[in-house]
Amino acid sequence: MADDSTAPARPVVVLDTNVLVQSIPRRGPFRPIIEGFDAGRFVLVVSTEILLEYEEVLGLIGGPTAWSSFEDLITARAAFVQRVDPTFFWRAIVPDPDDDKFVDAAVAGGADWVVTEDSHYDVLRRDGRLTVRPIGPLDFIARYVGAG
Repeated sequence: MADDSTAPARPVVVLDTNVLVQSIPRRGPFRPIIEGFDAGRFVLVVSTEILLEYEEVLGLIGGPTAWSSFEDLITARAAFVQRVDPTFFWRAIVPDPDDDKFVDAAVAGGADWVVTEDSHYDVLRRDGRLTVRPIGPLDFIARYVGAG
């Protein structure tokens, strides 16, 4: 039997909605992220609040089937989804409090990263209370997912 102790652990991440939206189209710039999730290369942390935002935005931007397709994917890959119910609210993203839900879920789920292009998350690099950090989608793809 092979020793799995040397295998790298799957990163645990929260996807900012804008990153998710750009990862779904087959020709989207961040498509390798959704393909990496489908292949089990990382664990996706979600909360009810995040799922509701995903549903709203995907419905508006992607049309009537975008949310149902993503919902089918996270259901099929449930082993790589960690659902959390944050009980503490960090209020870490002062410039855009609507983004706090991603940080709160990341902390509750023990996430390594929030995958985002949003510079508001840069405060996490300086916040000594938290260990979760932002990572750009292209850096995340290069480090953990590969080109697909």
